[in-house]
Amino acid sequence: MRENRTIVEYLAAVQAHLASLGATERDDALAELESLLRVEAERIGEMAAVDAVGDPADYAAGILEALDFDAAADAEGRPVPQGHVLGMPYDFRGASVERIGSRVWNPADPRILMPRMFGVGWTINLGAIAVKLGLIRPDDVGDESYDRIPRVALAMVLVLPVLLVAMALVILLIAWPSLPAELPIHWGVSGHPDDWAPRAWVVGVLLALAILPPLLSYPRLLRRGTPARSRLLAAAALGMAATLAFGIAVVTVADANGGASGNWVLLVVLGMFAVPFLMLYVPLRLGLRAEWRAAVPTNGEGD
Repeated sequence: MRENRTIVEYLAAVQAHLASLGATERDDALAELESLLRVEAERIGEMAAVDAVGDPADYAAGILEALDFDAAADAEGRPVPQGHVLGMPYDFRGASVERIGSRVWNPADPRILMPRMFGVGWTINLGAIAVKLGLIRPDDVGDESYDRIPRVALAMVLVLPVLLVAMALVILLIAWPSLPAELPIHWGVSGHPDDWAPRAWVVGVLLALAILPPLLSYPRLLRRGTPARSRLLAAAALGMAATLAFGIAVVTVADANGGASGNWVLLVVLGMFAVPFLMLYVPLRLGLRAEWRAAVPTNGEGD
């Protein structure tokens, strides 16, 4: 790669290997690459940044491979991210019900890691985990399974995120008078806080994280005629966010005056996936049972 010593030369070399791409895709890929190189050039120098990215032909091949994979996935109905940055998928189009269903609860897709519903990185396909654990089959869950979920079970799922948010609010309100002027916002490997921020700012962010998702979602979820599938999937996503808000509130308050509760952050992360897994699996299991019972002929039928 010694012949490509500047960013402009490197971009030109990559562009030459992307001739088969459409103009829009090629321009987007080159703009993303240029942004990456400019940032790295400020840190380590232009030539070092170019050398660090690798051979332009190899880089272009990686782009083409990623785009081919996304095109094939789209043709097969598999989830496709909005794009990639530094090799990671990103999506900022919003966490729609269809994206929740295709990425968080998709038993038909064996992949466990899926593009995140919103942001950069990956999330976990809880449906694939349920299949690998032998709890359901890939083709078990259909629209009728959602429609046959008992109303009580669906109502309990819708209430659970609200309860988690309420508990987070109670913890913050009770602890507020005794909280110091600054609260921890980051924990080191030892579990002890190593960065702090003003109390009002930290509590305000926690309140926004806890309150805004349900406040924006429930008016649509509770609207008459909303399908059971939409309610269940959206409630599970809210349960994930509410579990995170509750866990962060607990850890923050616990270490407000010193402590090492950062060691428990892993449990918060596990809870983020365990809670929505149960919120999805248990009602759907009840719906499947109801569907199976309806499919079994009663006495005298089918003879």
